[in-house]
Amino acid sequence: MKSNPLFPAHSEDFKPEIFKSYDIRGKYPEELDERAAFKIGQSFFLLTKAKTVLVGGDNRFSSENLKRPLVTGLIDQGVRVIDIGLCSTPEFYWAVCCLKAEAGIMITASHLSKEYNGFKAVLGDGIVLTNKQILDWQKLFLGGEIPPAKKEGKVIKQYTRDLYTAELKKHLLPKLKQFKIVMDSGNAVSGLYLNSVFGNKSLKVIPLFWEPDGNFPSHGLNPKIKENRENLAMAIREEGADMGFMWDGDGDRFYVLDDKGEVIDPSFVSAIIGRYLVSRSGQKKVVISITTSRVVKDEIKEAKGEVIVTKVWHAEIKKAMRETKGAIFGSETSGHYIFKDFYYIDDGILAAIYFLNALSADERSLEWILKGLREKYFIIEEINFSLPNQEISGEILVEIKNHYQEMGGEVSKLDGLSVEFPDWHFNLRPSKSEPLLRLNLEANSERLMEEKLKEIVELIKKVASEWNV
Repeated sequence: MKSNPLFPAHSEDFKPEIFKSYDIRGKYPEELDERAAFKIGQSFFLLTKAKTVLVGGDNRFSSENLKRPLVTGLIDQGVRVIDIGLCSTPEFYWAVCCLKAEAGIMITASHLSKEYNGFKAVLGDGIVLTNKQILDWQKLFLGGEIPPAKKEGKVIKQYTRDLYTAELKKHLLPKLKQFKIVMDSGNAVSGLYLNSVFGNKSLKVIPLFWEPDGNFPSHGLNPKIKENRENLAMAIREEGADMGFMWDGDGDRFYVLDDKGEVIDPSFVSAIIGRYLVSRSGQKKVVISITTSRVVKDEIKEAKGEVIVTKVWHAEIKKAMRETKGAIFGSETSGHYIFKDFYYIDDGILAAIYFLNALSADERSLEWILKGLREKYFIIEEINFSLPNQEISGEILVEIKNHYQEMGGEVSKLDGLSVEFPDWHFNLRPSKSEPLLRLNLEANSERLMEEKLKEIVELIKKVASEWNV
């Protein structure tokens, strides 16, 4: 059998840089096109030897264009493909686990704009590929022509949305407080599920941009960016809602805004969900990224639990949770919340469910809970510093480390540079995919937070200028 003539097996135009630390992403079609998708499918089989691969895609206009050649590339290698169609990344993860596929590929660029697309791949049980496996995949992708299998594979269409939604609903408490909530899916895939999950509860749900639209006309898909939250903030105030929910482009991240339209720091969300789960379970461990506020440690300790700290990125947290007996929950500060009892999936809608469960089980109001937290923990939203190249970041971190070590700070190099003082701490780490340094900082008072933020920003700029950055 010959390779598919529509999708040549090799091209000098292939872009090696589309392979990131944990996934594949690039502009369509300049960096990532149908030819690349075909070779990605072929080389994925060579990497995994998976005989059954589950495939899904988000609602970007290019997702279907890329899925066809991806599936063709898999079939070319004799793979049995289960195509679940349009879905969120959490549904995709769930389907891989529930249907016991040997591996899976999701077509999505997550929170990136409509010009981009990509592939998130997992092995059986939803295990994320390691950075080494991604590099091995890249080598296979960039290698020579891959001959077809002796026997062609096949495609099976399987609709899993209703089953997945039913599983989500099982986690909702039977009786919730009568909250009024604006829910913003940003014309992305989360809108496919919201009415089914929340529609028949005691909640008053106000939909915002639920209709999937690959142009994403409402706003950008990254909830960390303040301007992308403005529509939701305005709707909360206009409706007199108790809070607002939003998700990123593929539904695995979750953000909450309060009744004034102000963002609730993800560390606070993590503390509320984590405390609820630990207090109602025999599993007492929670895994968090090193950038997380001290609030999670304090709240989990008060609930007789234990916190384990790991590197940033949901893949690192999932790995640590699987390796740690009794870890029921994991989170990181970009809005990923991971649940052991849901196949270790970072599911934005399930996070919303447990957030509501936690508030409904608490006699205190959300306003009262937040008042107590905001008077004690002062956290900046992550700040990025642009660099001409990633190599210079190491030199800057050494200079910053030496400065604060001399001041008596407790230093950790778990992920970038972390420095702890009794009343404030920070983490400064290089991005894995861009020439950026990312700063997270927290203090015990607003005055100290502002003072130390100004101090460290000036120091970073000073050190950068000395290196001619």
